[in-house]
Amino acid sequence: MARLSCSYFLVLMLVFSFSVFLIVERAEGKRCHWTIDKEMPCDPVDCRLSCFTGYNGVGKCFDDPNVRGRYNCGCLFNC
Repeated sequence: MARLSCSYFLVLMLVFSFSVFLIVERAEGKRCHWTIDKEMPCDPVDCRLSCFTGYNGVGKCFDDPNVRGRYNCGCLFNC
């Protein structure tokens, strides 16, 4: 009896781990980056709030390579 329940437990664990693998694989989506309002200088608090409310993502100020000393708001989110 113990041998039989051990076999059932092993099969159950294999099925469970396979289903978790499928769920994790589906959850990993493509990541997109969008620059929000290039004309305005970046305020970190407004950037995070705009990105979260508009795209459900994470907003961060980054250095604009075209204009020295200027920061833009970049938003990273799931596509």
